[in-house]
Amino acid sequence: MSAANTAMPKNQMAEQYVQKHRIPELFENMTAALIHTQPENAKKFMIKYLETLKDYRTEKGDYPAMFTDANISAVFSMLDATNKGYISMEQYRSALKTLGVKKYNARPDGCEKDQISLKSFITEAKAGLEHASANFAKLT
Repeated sequence: MSAANTAMPKNQMAEQYVQKHRIPELFENMTAALIHTQPENAKKFMIKYLETLKDYRTEKGDYPAMFTDANISAVFSMLDATNKGYISMEQYRSALKTLGVKKYNARPDGCEKDQISLKSFITEAKAGLEHASANFAKLT
């Protein structure tokens, strides 16, 4: 333990640790996956979920995503009810937040015209969902 850590209160050290390792996001994502999937054996599911995260971290596999391209396209289609082929920036931001994406590209392709295409929306949604689901940085 460093000298800086000994001067810091234990609860503050604990909070920094929890935030650094994105523990709240891990449990939030795992709980959402449990509720969505409702597996017969919850403990086995959680072990598999953590193993998938570990594999993703070491770049052996995909991140555990609850939303497929089809799901993301369906969200876009609901917002593009008149089939214009694009949604507004306001709809883009709202949809990403609804999907659980907290960090996203604030200037995606098409933002200058306030016309976000399906392709752009899927790209940005997947990137945001990957970040939200990863819970930690990939090893380098």
